[in-house]
Amino acid sequence: MSLILLPRRSAFRLLLGGVALAFLVAAALVAAGFAVVSAGARGPAPDFSSRPLRVGVGWLPPPDTPDMRLYVEEGFELDLAAALASALAAELRLVLVAPEAAEQALKAGEVDLVVTRAGAEDPLRRRARVVETGFSSGLSLAMRADRPLTAWSRLQGRIVCVTEANAHGLALAVRLGAQVRVLRAPAQALMLVRTGECDAALHDRALLDPLFGRMSWRKFSATLPPVEPTDLVVAVAPDDPGLAAAVEGALRPLSSPQTWQARREKWAATVSFEVYRDQVAADCH
Repeated sequence: MSLILLPRRSAFRLLLGGVALAFLVAAALVAAGFAVVSAGARGPAPDFSSRPLRVGVGWLPPPDTPDMRLYVEEGFELDLAAALASALAAELRLVLVAPEAAEQALKAGEVDLVVTRAGAEDPLRRRARVVETGFSSGLSLAMRADRPLTAWSRLQGRIVCVTEANAHGLALAVRLGAQVRVLRAPAQALMLVRTGECDAALHDRALLDPLFGRMSWRKFSATLPPVEPTDLVVAVAPDDPGLAAAVEGALRPLSSPQTWQARREKWAATVSFEVYRDQVAADCH
């Protein structure tokens, strides 16, 4: 198991992608404090004044380097981790926890909570206190409109781009027999679809839809019906009801469809810009 205590620049990078999210959580805790206090019968409110909030995630961001480009991440796990730490007035410590190891990490006390994806029948839902975030999606593809694949089975032998953080997508592509190319960020994977180096890029359909609505993506908006839907959740140990209540109170104002629609649109706009930036830079060289 790996962990990282975020340096100042990394913490800023995580919060930059979710400024609205962090602001709303911080403001909401003032109002949500009554929810945490009223949950006192279910356990004491957490206190992280003397130690960091340890958040398990399935992927850790790479170390900062002076020449490193900033990219929006595949999903919202890191944004949520940063926002929750801010809301709980805690220093954030990210801990690498594979999705299948979430229950054990919570049980062993190696993390305080895990931000992960869970399907409807995921055992984690029965073995931990699971707080819903309001974000759900199945996996889908971005392809060139002039030569789309017509079925998921057609991915066999094709070059499919996935990101390092998209373990679910990687597993699906491997099962389907695709030639997988793993990239650092969504913009990089999607750019290779535009250049023809990848036959498809695999991402959440909930994030691809607003991207496909942009004029510049119409030629690259061929897709397939989404599969294997999961929800973004925060899992807390079953014996820590106080922390679960605090997390629930912090996330409550962020769970509306309107809030997530705005974040999806922002993700699409940022990724589209990053693809343009990288493609122009490549063309100039």
